[in-house]
Amino acid sequence: MLRCIVFFVFTCTFANGINWHSSQIILRHLYDLQDDQFAVIKEYLELETKRMHDLERLITPIIDWYINYSYVKHTIILSPVGSSKLMSRVYKNLSEIKKFMNNYNSVKVIDQFDEHKAVSEFNMQSAYRSLRRIQKVYAIPASDMAAGRYKDRTIGDPMDACECYLMSKYSFEEYDTYGVIDWAVQAYNKWFTDRPKCVDIDKLHYYTRSASMTTGFSFETILGFSNLNHSDSTELSAHFSLMANALNIRDISAQSADIIYDKYDDFEQSNLFRNFRYLCRKGKSVRPLTYDSKCRYQTKNSPYRMIMPFKEEDISSNPNIKLYHDIIYDEEIKTITDMASKDLSDAAYYFNGKITLLDDKRLGQLKWFSENANPILFGKLNERIECITEYSTKTAEGYQTVNYGLGGHFSVHMDAFTDGPKLNGNRLVTILFYMSDVPDDGYTVFPNLNYVAHCRKGSALVWLNLYLNNGTVHSGTFHGGCPVIKGNKWIMTKGLYEEGQHLTYNWRDNKIINIV
Repeated sequence: MLRCIVFFVFTCTFANGINWHSSQIILRHLYDLQDDQFAVIKEYLELETKRMHDLERLITPIIDWYINYSYVKHTIILSPVGSSKLMSRVYKNLSEIKKFMNNYNSVKVIDQFDEHKAVSEFNMQSAYRSLRRIQKVYAIPASDMAAGRYKDRTIGDPMDACECYLMSKYSFEEYDTYGVIDWAVQAYNKWFTDRPKCVDIDKLHYYTRSASMTTGFSFETILGFSNLNHSDSTELSAHFSLMANALNIRDISAQSADIIYDKYDDFEQSNLFRNFRYLCRKGKSVRPLTYDSKCRYQTKNSPYRMIMPFKEEDISSNPNIKLYHDIIYDEEIKTITDMASKDLSDAAYYFNGKITLLDDKRLGQLKWFSENANPILFGKLNERIECITEYSTKTAEGYQTVNYGLGGHFSVHMDAFTDGPKLNGNRLVTILFYMSDVPDDGYTVFPNLNYVAHCRKGSALVWLNLYLNNGTVHSGTFHGGCPVIKGNKWIMTKGLYEEGQHLTYNWRDNKIINIV
């Protein structure tokens, strides 16, 4: 799972640049980078090998001459001719040796490394946090994660002792006590087989001892430093039982990983976040169907839609949320994703008037498009949006295309508030297009509505963020994107603002926006 990234960390030291793990498209570029860097390394090795061979060919006859010369070195300086020859030989030999000892050509090759695009320690820490986020949200024990499985799914290659050790190390550096223990158990058991040098067993012992001091329980007892090769069942039972004791959880079994993760998970800040995680984990809605929940062919009184109606599904009436099927087409999706793949940047998170790159809030890579990027394509999408929403797109924001990869997510948030000065008011409507099939994770979840969106490629969720009578924000529009465990998730969003719409209130008079 982390093998290719770990390799780069140990072979290269570069500046922080791209969040390589946060986008499947960017990770594909990593293979190209690897090819480029390996080509540089190969060229450097060839130049250095040739230089050493040339140096050896030069020095060998010099050494032979020197051995023979040692017998007459006290008499040769008595001859002017001999002295001149000696000076000439020494000058020539030392000059040639100096030339071959300098590696100017090799240094020029090394300069071809693109330091701004390579993997850094920062990228590795972000990848660690992504794996831990996946563990916490979906309650996956390290034993399963290290085996590359989640329930009955294969989510990656098995992790070796070195990778498990790194996970424990990063947990220690992030003050993630139970992450230290969870991964230390795996690192010890895998290390015991062949004891690779990449695992510093003394440091791992120190991490475990420190975690024990923090919790007040001796986790070292479950590792058994004199007998590290536990069976899976014994190790897991002891591991989880001791963690349960430290967290003051009674009558817990080895299978109760979700309860342990719920207890110490830092996501658990409120019922909103707790329900978000629960819905991500279960992957199904817990809201009952109502009489108002219907599906229909929607024409919106459009003559064209009489022939090709929208497939509309009611999700919620309060707030108003609808799901449209087959509303964006495969050829349109390909055009958009191809355009976006050429120029992705890290997704930012807007909070309290500031834009930040906090991967615990949002992790993915995006590209903004204006209608001018492809007037025909985006013009057609605007026409569909105006038809289904009956609102204008003239004052709307651009299209935001996002690609989510390993651990890619968007924490619980609402779209109503703008990312800058309220020139056009708040976002009245959100349109969320799905441009790939979402795997058995990575859902869009509305925790206050107990709704999990199981959307297929080509569909779109459309919802109202505000009450239409006074412009206040509806709390039911809190939503988030669950972390992606495996696969590739493409979405595109567009927000319609209050400005330019026929509303029953004047949004410019709303100085305070309340969340109802």
